[in-house]
Amino acid sequence: MNDLTLELSREQTVLLTTMAHQYLLEGAWPVWQYVVSTLDGLDLDAEELIRSLPRVGSRGHIGPSYGLTSHIGHHLAEDDQPALTVAASLHVPELQPYVADPFLRVLQTLIQLQRSAPISTREVTRPQFGAADIEKETPGLPRGFLDRLPGVLAPEPATWGGSSGTAPDGVWWRELRREIRKYRDVKTIQEYVQATARFITAQVEEMLPASAPTVPAPAQVPGLGAYISQRLIADLEAKDTVFELDKLLALLRELNANHADQHSYACQMLLRAVLDHIPPAFGQTTFAGVVDNVSWGKTDKAYMKTLSAFRKPADDVLHRQLSTQPSHIEIHDLPPRSYVNALLQGVLAHLPAAPQPHGS
Repeated sequence: MNDLTLELSREQTVLLTTMAHQYLLEGAWPVWQYVVSTLDGLDLDAEELIRSLPRVGSRGHIGPSYGLTSHIGHHLAEDDQPALTVAASLHVPELQPYVADPFLRVLQTLIQLQRSAPISTREVTRPQFGAADIEKETPGLPRGFLDRLPGVLAPEPATWGGSSGTAPDGVWWRELRREIRKYRDVKTIQEYVQATARFITAQVEEMLPASAPTVPAPAQVPGLGAYISQRLIADLEAKDTVFELDKLLALLRELNANHADQHSYACQMLLRAVLDHIPPAFGQTTFAGVVDNVSWGKTDKAYMKTLSAFRKPADDVLHRQLSTQPSHIEIHDLPPRSYVNALLQGVLAHLPAAPQPHGS
């Protein structure tokens, strides 16, 4: 099933409603463990239900896709926070006044901003927007919507592509691509969802070889999901600190992308780079110093020792030369994700804050 507007089953609707109600109450999507436990109490399988939801485009890791949730793969960790998309508001009307309707207003504002952006005959210009631009051009948005807007836009293909970032003071920005003009005639949520489905389907078809067989594709190998907690990445991105975190954030995102695609060698090298990169956050120069001189709890201390020992297999990946013997490095040779997330939680806690301006 790939029509995002078709009526869902009662069980699928319960899943979406459970996620939506917590978002409306708290302004953030619940962790997956909460959703699973809540549906367990109703004798429903949350994992099975989220996989059963309709989605257009690619069902694997290659090629664009769009559905009722941001979840694409087959596995969710307990601390993941899958979001509902604008399309989900067709099935959960409570989301429309707080998510979908303001999103449509913002979408039209972004189209106007892109169309009115100055151009140059001498250099490529890349128009950007941030919360201040949206607030100025789209007054009367629901309270708190601007703060949540980056998360609302993230799973929406209308604003995919281009660069984005967050300044040390928490001010975010995103680049505007001309592709957003495809939505200039969209007036309703249903029209937006139908237009998105058309665009995604066309992109996927363009990626297929001209002689692609019409037989059904083989079942996808279950994905591994995110290795680094997306919530931790977001918290690090928002951290106001004296350190520049652009390289760390890039390493973590690339690690997640390569983990999802099961690129075992790249993951080993990226994780080794992360371990070598973070010691200054703890006032140390080496990862051994992080293990020995930082005050960890008993469990986290054991995690850090394991990560320190991981440097040897990472050295193997980086430096073992070509030989007549096969390599047996696999994706499951990485340390457990909880160990690395505990380290990054420590980084978050130890990062020194940026100095406040005088008179603030």
